[in-house]
Amino acid sequence: MSSNLPSSFSFLSSQTPRDFVGLGVIQLPKRNFFQSIGDFFATKSGKQRISFLLLGAHEIKVVHYQGADQIGNSDIPKNLIESIEIHASKTSDGLVVIYNIEVIECISVNDKGVKKLKTHTFNLMPALLGENTSPVNKVSDIVWAQESRNTIVETLMAWNTSIQENK
Repeated sequence: MSSNLPSSFSFLSSQTPRDFVGLGVIQLPKRNFFQSIGDFFATKSGKQRISFLLLGAHEIKVVHYQGADQIGNSDIPKNLIESIEIHASKTSDGLVVIYNIEVIECISVNDKGVKKLKTHTFNLMPALLGENTSPVNKVSDIVWAQESRNTIVETLMAWNTSIQENK
């Protein structure tokens, strides 16, 4: 798989880790009531929300967009990951495989050695939607998106094996 973004995803190039591994779309994070109302009206004006997971060799990066505007991002450094669990499921129509990924990140360690952990949950799908959720139409980009999602899963499984061996 090529580690370069296809033209359909060029809008993400400024967010892409320099040691890019793969790209996928993830389920949108939960929002509070007032944010949900704002999302409803933004969707009516054509500014739908979409979230991407960009994997680098040393980090997981999550980027949230509403239309063409980036509304948030977060990074999880590989060296702070305690464990990774991955389970496969399918959409209700059975056509798309979704990988349910749970990443446990160590936020801090106190004087007594007690770790404060944070759990991140991602439902990873192939990046078949681009900026403002327009469908990707080029066959080569669709194949790339499927391969990219599979590369993310394979890489995260390898990371978890390495993490567990080093504990």
